[in-house]
Order: sequence, then C-alpha cells, then structure tokens
Amino acid sequence: MIDPADFALWNSGVPRPYLKALSRDDLLAEADGVRVRDSGGRWYLDARSGLWNVTLGYGNTRVKEAIKQQVDRLPFANSHGYGRPAQVTVDCAEALVRHLPDGINHVRFASNGAQAVEMALLLSRFLRLRAGQPERMAVFSMWDGFHGQGPGAGMVTGVPYLHHQTGPMLPGIHHAPGPFSHGAVEGVSDMERLITEFGPERVTAVIVEPVVGEGGHILSPEYLGSLSRFCRSHDIHLVFDEVVTGMGRVGDFTRAGQLPDVSPDIITLGKGITSGYMPMSAVAVHDRLYEQLHDRTTAETALSIGSTNDGHAVAAAAALAVIGALDEDGVLENVRRRGADLVTALGKVQAQHPELTGVRCIGLFCGLEFGEPGGEAWTPGRVNKLRMALESRGVLSSSLRVVPNLMLMPPLVITEDDVAEIAGALDGALGDIKSGRMPESGFARAMG
Repeated sequence: MIDPADFALWNSGVPRPYLKALSRDDLLAEADGVRVRDSGGRWYLDARSGLWNVTLGYGNTRVKEAIKQQVDRLPFANSHGYGRPAQVTVDCAEALVRHLPDGINHVRFASNGAQAVEMALLLSRFLRLRAGQPERMAVFSMWDGFHGQGPGAGMVTGVPYLHHQTGPMLPGIHHAPGPFSHGAVEGVSDMERLITEFGPERVTAVIVEPVVGEGGHILSPEYLGSLSRFCRSHDIHLVFDEVVTGMGRVGDFTRAGQLPDVSPDIITLGKGITSGYMPMSAVAVHDRLYEQLHDRTTAETALSIGSTNDGHAVAAAAALAVIGALDEDGVLENVRRRGADLVTALGKVQAQHPELTGVRCIGLFCGLEFGEPGGEAWTPGRVNKLRMALESRGVLSSSLRVVPNLMLMPPLVITEDDVAEIAGALDGALGDIKSGRMPESGFARAMG
C-alpha cells in the first residue's frame, strides 16, 4: 500500500481515505478504445468515460492527429489577450455554432465547466449594470443541480456542503426545488413560483441543467418550455448548463436543440467538447445578448474576464476534431441506438433485482436508483459499495456523494457487446451485494 503521508500527489478532495487504499498496481497506466488498464495489468470497461468527458473513448485517431498537427503548427495562442486568436479557434467557433440552436451564434471558449458557468453569470450581471439595473443581481438555480465547484459555480450548485466549506462565496444566489424533488406537485414549477414571490424584476438569470447530473433527472420538455416562456416574459436570462449533456451525450449536440419550445440565452458546454483530450469549455451566447455586449463597448468598458488558456489553439484543434466526429462518423446515431439497448438491458436487470427501483436514461446518460422494495432508499455508502462490486467485475461507474444514485456515462462509441457487458456486470454486482460477498481487491474492500 502507498503511505499517503509520503505520496506527493494530492488526490481528490480528501486524499487520505483514497490513497491509503492504493497499491502501485491500482494506478491507471494505459487506455484503448473504451477500456483502461491499471499498472497491475487489469483492464476495465470505462462506463463513466473518465469523469464523464472521454466521450469518443481513448485513442480516437481523428482527435489525436488534430492535436499532433496543431502542436507542430502552433502550440499556443489564446482568445483572452491581445486580440489575436488562433485561426483554428476561429474555425472551431464557426463549426460549433452551426450545430447550436437558432440565434446562438457567438462562442467564448474557457478552460473548464465551472469557469464557463461563472463567466455566463458574470456576463448576465455585467449586462444589467450596463443597462442601469444594479438592483437586478439575483440568480436562481435548482437544488441538486451541479454546476461545478468554486466561489461562483459552487454557490449555484444545489449541494449544500459546497456552500459552507470555505466561507463566503458569490452572493445573491437562490435555489428552488426541482420537479423531481420530494413533495413536488406535477405541473407546478417551484422555480417560477419562488421567482414570482421574490420579484422577477430583481432576478438577472436562471441556470438549470436540462438533465440534472446529480441523479440523471430528465426535466420534461413541458417544464423547460414553461420556464423558457416565463424567463422571456420577465426578461430573465435563461442559462442552460450543458457541460454534461452537450456534445453528443443525449444523442444530439445539445439538449436545447432537441426542444423546439425552449430558447436559452446562454448555453455552457464542457466535458465532451474535446473528448477529454484537452481542457476546454465554452459559453455560447444568443444574438440578443451579444448585441447588448457589443454595443458601445471599448477597451475600458469591456467585460474583463478570462484566463491564459481560454481558446487554447491545441484545445480548439481537438474540439474541431470532435465536432467533425459527431457530424460525420455516425457517433450521434450510435448514441441513440446504444442508449435504447442500454435501457432494454437495464430493464432486464431490474426484473431480476427489484432493489433497482429507478432507471432514468436519455441517450447514454443514465441514473440508477436503488432501495429496498417498498422500503427506504439505499444510502450513498451502500451505492458506493455497489460501485466497487461493479469495478471488481471489470466495469467502472460513478456513485454520487450526496444523492444515492449510480451513474452510467459510457463513451458514445460503445458497442452492443459493451452494453451487454455493462448490464451483466451490474447483474453480478447486485448479486454480490445481496449475498454479502466482498470485492476481491484490497482497494475495492477499503473503498467499499
């Protein structure tokens, strides 16, 4: 085992519980296709796509070649300073907006999803100040929604432990229950009700994930359509956080693009934008906001926000290659087909294991809920034991720290056989949990 006191890497937020369980054989060393190998030589089907971001799998030739060529041609240029972005970054933005909803024709690239979220919210507030509305600073988001971590993104994330762990963060943030919350009334939007009570004229923006990452709750087209109309009628900026759902995860470039009655002002993208090969995210802005931003802007009055690696040339080359793969290589159709296969396979597992109480899937975005039949939901700790039992059977998944769900986020290029392998491993892992069998490795036992 590795002594965490002697380990140079600060791994995860709480390093000791993780590192004390490790041996050198547990470290990831290699990857190919949809699989990763540890230093001990064992291969795993990565049904969590890294951190939900390695959407095209490991070793995608199109993306690798684009990165290599860009490193040789121009390894660095950015879109934050000096006004000279790389040609490839301009090309990437133009290729991306062709696949975004009507009216969203301008893109600012950032480095990660949390930064994109914060940039979107600061843009909203900046426009209010420019319009002489300093009282209009409030932002509404959803409990259990996840928008990242940090002083801004962590505050709009609807997970309370993030709000208190480091002291004061971005002020003026409010949360509403989602339609999936306990006690929610069908057809009633607590978001709209609470904003009405608060005063819409004091609200600058609403930010939501169209599919809530903490549990995979799919917000209905009716709910999102109503919210879109409500925001438009009150001149509230609607921000769709598609860091997870965007770039193919739901079978299209965006979830917003699948919803004809929804018109976001801003869409944030991340995760799969480079298939995880380079750090990158994006803030895509509707014309109606961009025109306000552009009007009367000088160097002294511009929104000063960004960082060194925004619009990085190599990241833009990777993203351009991902856009090409989604557009030309049949990836989106594969998501739709394999997503349907996965729903069918999980239904068969559910028939054998009634403790799998809920299956929510859209594309290759799946949230699984567990509990005793007719009784209480499993605790996060028990779901984590299931995750480790699944890992011992050669399949990597995600369990959530607060919401007791198991998440399956496989690469968008999985095959029909991969789907069968995932479902078979879950069937076996549930059997292991019920029988009390512990996973074989010391790492799995310690983490379970």
